[in-house]
Amino acid sequence: MLLEELLRCQIQEWYPMFRRHTIPTVIIPLPAAFLRYLAGKAAYPDPDAPEEDADGPLPFLLPATTSGRTPFPPIHTHLPDPVSLLDRDTSELIFDSYDDYDDDENPLRPAFPDLEATVDAAIAELGGAALPKLNWSAPKDAVFMAADGTARCTCFAEVAMLLRASDCVAHDLVSARSSCQDFVRAEGVRRNAAENSGAEQSALPNGGESSNGSGSLDDPSMYPNEGGKQATADSDLSESSDDTWVDDGFQYYLALRKWYPGLRPESEFRCFVRGRKLVGVSQRDPSAYYPSLPGWRVEVQPKIEDFFEDVVEPQFASENYTFDVSVRADGRVKLIDFNPWGGYTLPLMFTWEELEEEQRGEDELEFRVVMQQGAVRPGLMTAVPYDMLDWGDGSGWDVFLKKADNEFNKQMATLDEDFSR
Repeated sequence: MLLEELLRCQIQEWYPMFRRHTIPTVIIPLPAAFLRYLAGKAAYPDPDAPEEDADGPLPFLLPATTSGRTPFPPIHTHLPDPVSLLDRDTSELIFDSYDDYDDDENPLRPAFPDLEATVDAAIAELGGAALPKLNWSAPKDAVFMAADGTARCTCFAEVAMLLRASDCVAHDLVSARSSCQDFVRAEGVRRNAAENSGAEQSALPNGGESSNGSGSLDDPSMYPNEGGKQATADSDLSESSDDTWVDDGFQYYLALRKWYPGLRPESEFRCFVRGRKLVGVSQRDPSAYYPSLPGWRVEVQPKIEDFFEDVVEPQFASENYTFDVSVRADGRVKLIDFNPWGGYTLPLMFTWEELEEEQRGEDELEFRVVMQQGAVRPGLMTAVPYDMLDWGDGSGWDVFLKKADNEFNKQMATLDEDFSR
């Protein structure tokens, strides 16, 4: 996978060209402080303090909000993640006074008031609910934390929760570019251009102009160039000895996509393009059998082929890539996303070896769906952390529950002593 191909698949790169054929989206540049928070680091590090990563990532806490809207009852927003609870010092947080953690000024709970206001306004503009994603990935692996088991978000706190919990988002931040075969890390780092401006830059909706009329999706100044480096003449250059992915000049974005509750998973397909030819189409959810799909694919295939030839191929510059679509009941095709060829992109009902066969694409397009019950391919994405499935002796949850049980017994023994006096 080449860096150039990966960068073309960023939503802020392809969305302006395909806005008429895709889901209404608001794109918001993210400040470096919020990126540090997503990485489990101090959002606003003290330059005079010891190395911030010395004690590992910070506990999983939601940001302090000015609106007061949270996805959980207040007490749950302050609990560390299960891994942090295994540490004795951190586990004591659970049994301390709740009042100690109900303070929005607590340094462990950073606040992003400008970003929060921009996100909440964008969600309202999109109809009150949105699906969040970063440059490439949505937090689909974190939906187990949501009350309804989906990535539907109605406020900033829910967006922050899913992004912070997602390994897919973490991959976007840390590993996406470095996984490219031609990626070269710069010796110097450039401060993230959004660090100072953050949400002060206009969020850009589907129509092209921001809600306050201050920007257009076609404005080249709003997009990065030179491999994602922000084209800012006065950017500061500084040297750093640690992992500087936050401050290396690459701009990350939050894309909020309008939530459509009526979208059906059986209507979504992944299309594989090799050498600018459509060589395969797969059911996007290979872990389920949909009885209507085997017959419906005969109607869907020519619509997808026409969409590729008329809309996608003339405008998307890469030779090899994948794109996801949703086919509506009336036959209209909507573009969902682009992904690079290979790498971390799942081939779903194909294998990459099959898709790269020399003769593929020369004959009739192969369209694969699950043809019968029991023929599914499980395990591609469970959307639940492995530790939550592993309850055996010695597993993370086993150790955590034993420690929690011991702590509870100690607390109860202390209470019994107090009552007996």
